Amino acid sequence: MAPMWQQKSEEARGAVLAKIPKEWLLPASILSSLPLDVNPLFKSCGLLSDQDLEITDADDVTKILERIRSKEWSAKDVTIAFCKRAAIAHQLVNCLMDIDFEGAIKRASELDDHLAKTGQVVGPLHGLPVSLKDLTAVKGMRYSIGFAVWGDCKSDNDAWIVQSLRKAGAVVYVKTTMPQTGMALETTSNLWGRTLNPFNSKLSPGGSSGGEGALVGCHGSPIGIATDIGGSIRAPAAFNGLYSIKPSSRRCSYLGSIVPVPGQIAIPSAIGPVGRSLRDLELICKTWTDDEPWRMDPSIVPKPWIKQDPPRKVTIGVIAFDEVVMPHPPVQRALRETIEKLKAAGHEVVEMKPYKHGYSWEITRPLYFPTAARQHKEFLAQTGEPMIPGAEKLIAGLKELSVPELMSLQAEQVAYQVAYLKHWESTASITSTGKPVDAILTPSSACASYPHDWLLWWGYFSVWNLLNYPAITLPVGKVDKNIDKADPTYKPVNDTWDKENYEIYDPELFHGAPISLQLVGRYLEEEKLFAVAETIDRDAIRK
Repeated sequence: MAPMWQQKSEEARGAVLAKIPKEWLLPASILSSLPLDVNPLFKSCGLLSDQDLEITDADDVTKILERIRSKEWSAKDVTIAFCKRAAIAHQLVNCLMDIDFEGAIKRASELDDHLAKTGQVVGPLHGLPVSLKDLTAVKGMRYSIGFAVWGDCKSDNDAWIVQSLRKAGAVVYVKTTMPQTGMALETTSNLWGRTLNPFNSKLSPGGSSGGEGALVGCHGSPIGIATDIGGSIRAPAAFNGLYSIKPSSRRCSYLGSIVPVPGQIAIPSAIGPVGRSLRDLELICKTWTDDEPWRMDPSIVPKPWIKQDPPRKVTIGVIAFDEVVMPHPPVQRALRETIEKLKAAGHEVVEMKPYKHGYSWEITRPLYFPTAARQHKEFLAQTGEPMIPGAEKLIAGLKELSVPELMSLQAEQVAYQVAYLKHWESTASITSTGKPVDAILTPSSACASYPHDWLLWWGYFSVWNLLNYPAITLPVGKVDKNIDKADPTYKPVNDTWDKENYEIYDPELFHGAPISLQLVGRYLEEEKLFAVAETIDRDAIRK
C-alpha cells in the first residue's frame, strides 16, 4: 500500500482536476509536448473565444471594472473567461489547489442582476474574479499549506480579507498552490506537486505564493491575494513579470487565515495583492483599508487610506549590491538602465550603502523558526512525508531557542530597526534637497529566477520583512542572452551564497525570464510608496 501522504496527494490532485469541465480539458496532443514558455498556448489551444481572450488579456483590473460598470462586459462573461483560462493554466503549470467555478459563476450572475435592477454596483470590485492563496480561509474550500496531513481540510468560515473582498463585489473562484511549510521561495509539495513558471518551466515561479504568481502571470487571474513573510509575494511577482506590494504587516488583517505555527510574531506575515498595474494594487489596498479592519482586528493600525499624487521629482537611494550576493548580469543591467532613465527625467538618484544586510539574515532565520521547525516536522511525521529540499536547506543547523535566547534575538531585531532608520535618515547628507531619500530602489532578487530545488538567497527580500517596511515589485523587462553575458572575471565575495548564485547563471537557461526591481518605503507609508512608484513607473519603466 502506498504511504498515507501519497494517498492524500492522489485524492487531492484528482479532486481539483475533477472540478474542471470536460470541455475545458486540453487534448493529450498538447499536454504531451509542452514548450518551456506555455503562454502562446492560451491562444493556440482553441478553448478560449475571442471575447475570452480580450477579457483575460485586458491591461489591468481597472479596465475590466470599467467595462463591467458600463455593461460592455457582464460579470458572468468575465468570470467564465477567467475560470476557463485558470483551468487551462492549471493543466499547464499546476497552480490550483481548489476550484469553485460553479459558485463563482452563480455569484457573478447575481451581481449582473443587481446592476441591471438598481443601476448601481455593489462595491468598487463589482464582478471582479479574485484568486486567493492556499492559506487564505474560504468557506467550504480546501486549505493545506502544502502539508499532506491537511490535504482534505476545508474552512468553516471566510477569513476577514475574503469577507472584505466579497463585500466589495469580488468573485472568489480559485485557490492557488503554495509550498510545503510555506517557508520556501519556490512552490512545490508532495501534496500538490510542482508549480511551474509559465515563462520557462525549468525555472521556479517563486514562492511561497507561486501559484498566484504563475496564475496571474499567464492571465488566469486578473488579481491575486498573497502573503509575504520573507519574499512570498514579491518573489512570485518578480519571477512572473508582475507588480506587487508587500505592505507593512499592520495595514491589512490576517484574521481567520491559516498559519502553521501561531504565535511567531517577531516577523509577522503581510497580506498584499499581485497584479498587472500599480493602480490595481492601490485599488485593492484602499478597498480593504476602507473596510476598517482595525474594528475587527486589534493588531491593525487605524490608519485610513489617503492617496498621494505622484511627485514631479523624486530622490531615490539605490542599493545595487547588498554585499552578500551580487545580482546576475540582467538584474544589474535592468537597474542601471532604470537609473539612467530616472536621471534623464530629472530625478535625483544617489548611491546608498546597505546596512549590515548579511547580519540581518542572522537575526531573521532563527526568528522564522524559534522551535527549529519542530511543529512543521510533526505535521510531516503524521503522514510520513519527506520535507521538500528548499525547506530542508533553510532550516539546516537551526536549534530550538530558549526563552532568553528568543528575547535576545528580538532585542537585536529592535536594535537593527533603530539603526536602519538612522541609516535612512543619514541619506539627508548626500541629497541635494538636504532631506532623506524618498524610497530605496534595489533588486527584487539577485536573479531573475532559479532552477528548481535550489536555495535562493532570501536577503534582498527578507531584510524588509525584518524591518517591516513596505516594498513594491516593478517589472523591468526580460533576460536577453545576447546582451546579458556571464561575467567570467567576477570573484564571489563568499564561498556560499554568492558563489552558488554566480555558478547557476546561464544566459541560455535564463533567456526570456522576467526581470524585476524592488522599491522600498518606510514603515506604514504605503501611500507615499505608491506615489513614488507611479513616478518611476511613468518615467523609467512604461515610458
